[in-house]
Amino acid sequence: MGGDHGLPPILHGVLKARDQEKPKFLPVLCGDRRGIVAGLLKAGVSPRELDADFVIEHCAETITRRDAPSRAWKNKADSSIVRCIALQRERRVDASVSAGNTGILLAASIFILGRLPKVQRPALAAFLPTARERPALLLDVGANLGCRAEHLVAFAFMGRSYYRRCFGIVSPAVRLLNIGKEQRKGTEAITAAGRELGRVCPGYAGFAEGSDVLTGVADVIVCDGFAGNVLLKACESFHTLVESVLGHDRRVLDAIKTNMSILNAENYGAVPLLGINGIVLKAHGSSSAVAIAHALKTTIHLARNRASLLRDGTA
Repeated sequence: MGGDHGLPPILHGVLKARDQEKPKFLPVLCGDRRGIVAGLLKAGVSPRELDADFVIEHCAETITRRDAPSRAWKNKADSSIVRCIALQRERRVDASVSAGNTGILLAASIFILGRLPKVQRPALAAFLPTARERPALLLDVGANLGCRAEHLVAFAFMGRSYYRRCFGIVSPAVRLLNIGKEQRKGTEAITAAGRELGRVCPGYAGFAEGSDVLTGVADVIVCDGFAGNVLLKACESFHTLVESVLGHDRRVLDAIKTNMSILNAENYGAVPLLGINGIVLKAHGSSSAVAIAHALKTTIHLARNRASLLRDGTA
């Protein structure tokens, strides 16, 4: 129930994923039962299919913009975001995905599922394309707007572990996002984190500027959630820019879009919250049905590899 565009794109995304994913999965939909049932029937789901192929968890409460993330998980336990996380704790579902408020999703995940050992703050991680054959992992991309040095150090280890398991790289190259490569440049938190990573993190290679991110200078790029979210969304606008410049040449445009598809939010759908004792993914609030379908595919893939994912959040 948390998406910017209401129920239709969420429900149509679920149906798309259900038609495409083999073997099939069981979607557990948290929200207003009457609205969900009406939406599924309108989308062509028969009453018999509705009973057999879907579980609907009715949620009577709605989170508003006035609800503080730090308290909503407790005060609005009967809301869709909080319920979907609680179902995972109760082992009634294997994973949770939401297009709702990031802060509330994060708080619910921390307080209901808990953090993995040695993790102070979970982080959202997203892959970006590079000039090399493999992408770079950027974190945090929105879970923590302000970070101390020790948080950035922990992100580096979480990202390093996750990247190593995704690509089999023994010692991924790690860099801190900064406004320059000189050791004295940057905020106090960044310079302190750089000194500590140089001492304790295998593969740490120093600072990276924004212009370095897509060149492949590092496997893992570490930053706070404010800078990471701005950078990620700026990169996601690449397709719009290319289309405006090369729209007259459909062949070239299609080739670029294909090779840079990882920058299209619709193609990855959602990003994982690393460091949580469970599987939680965050989708864009403005997600289309296509994006929701891809978000579910990503979530299902991680759920089927749960043992590996739980190790990815540890240092």
